[in-house]
Amino acid sequence: DIILTSYGILRNDIEILKTELFNVAVFDEVHSLKNSDTSGFKAASQITAQVMIGLTGTPIENNLGDLKTLFNLTLPGLFQNDYSADEEVIAAIDGSNRAYTRQIQKLISPFMMRRLKSAVLSELPQKIEDTRQCTLSEEQFKLYSAAVNEKGKEFIEILKSNDKPVPYMHIFSLLSFLKQICNHPALALGKPQEYEMYASGKWDLFVELLEESLSSGQKVVVFTQYVGMVDIFRLYLEKNNIGHVVLTGNSRQRDKLIRKFSEDASCRVFVGSLKAGGVGIDLVAGSVLIHYDRWWNAAREDQATDRVHRIGQNVLYRFLNS
Repeated sequence: DIILTSYGILRNDIEILKTELFNVAVFDEVHSLKNSDTSGFKAASQITAQVMIGLTGTPIENNLGDLKTLFNLTLPGLFQNDYSADEEVIAAIDGSNRAYTRQIQKLISPFMMRRLKSAVLSELPQKIEDTRQCTLSEEQFKLYSAAVNEKGKEFIEILKSNDKPVPYMHIFSLLSFLKQICNHPALALGKPQEYEMYASGKWDLFVELLEESLSSGQKVVVFTQYVGMVDIFRLYLEKNNIGHVVLTGNSRQRDKLIRKFSEDASCRVFVGSLKAGGVGIDLVAGSVLIHYDRWWNAAREDQATDRVHRIGQNVLYRFLNS
């Protein structure tokens, strides 16, 4: 009566499954199908059912093209009938055109059910947020100044000129490099194994926060967007004999890692890349969350925080290291 499967199996067995007529098809974590060019979406779109439902705990991240794709899966024809799949319209909605935004909200509101955390768990304590400030070390200052002087001035001149195309990818690369310098010089230089040879104001602050939290008996969750920074955390924790688990996109047996952090009293720290740790995990054992660096999209950052601040959580101290 019921077929329960994964998206990987769905892709492999779609030639069999597409021949069935289902009463209901439920796509859990449907945001993983938001890219219409992937084989996962193409397989899912071949499922035939009288009712199609998509479930997700992940907010739409400022991309109405993704929203359109998900509705094309769960409610085919909704956007095509009203907007003829016009990409210019989608582009306009993604901008500041509030009239288009209201039209989209009106269009999709009858087909969306949203559960707010405040409605189902009023006893969940409010997050205590603390943004700690730090200063660059001398090494960081030199690296930062050199990067700005060498590349920044060049980009400014290009931006002032109307004749040259704007090198968006190169500008983004520079901004990312500057963020890595602020994190730790060893990260920016690609030498995580040699992190102790460099000084970092943010790293010193992190060590201070970590020691304070562990000494008070709390478990700590640490998120960063850089895998190289994950390596530095791991090296430090191993050297200081601090029980921990590490989760990145390459990690296997995710459930085992999460269970260890939740159930093993000697496992004090959970270190995760923001992308890998932001979806499908439960980290309520942690009572302190440190965002070592800020994500470009605040929605992604909040999503990662909610891996900790959810049903079963008693208190959460959230440090935003900037």
